[in-house]
Amino acid sequence: MTATTCDTHAAVKALMHAGLASAHAEAITDTVRAAIAEGVATKADIAALKTDIGTLDNRMLKVAIGIVVANAGITFALLELVVGGGG
Repeated sequence: MTATTCDTHAAVKALMHAGLASAHAEAITDTVRAAIAEGVATKADIAALKTDIGTLDNRMLKVAIGIVVANAGITFALLELVVGGGG
């Protein structure tokens, strides 16, 4: 698993070059780095999500097949009542 990297030294230097004080540049860089690290999905996160989607896809397929079978049963029952005379 690889972590997302951010060249904090270069960021601090760029902010200081733009006129910010060292403490401000470091605070901004640390805040941005933490936000990036917190919001990035890892390969493990994506693999788990793919597994969850696959499971959900299988469950949805089973439900859809169940609905089709139930619909066919109801249709044949109604046809038997209407066409078959009901008794």
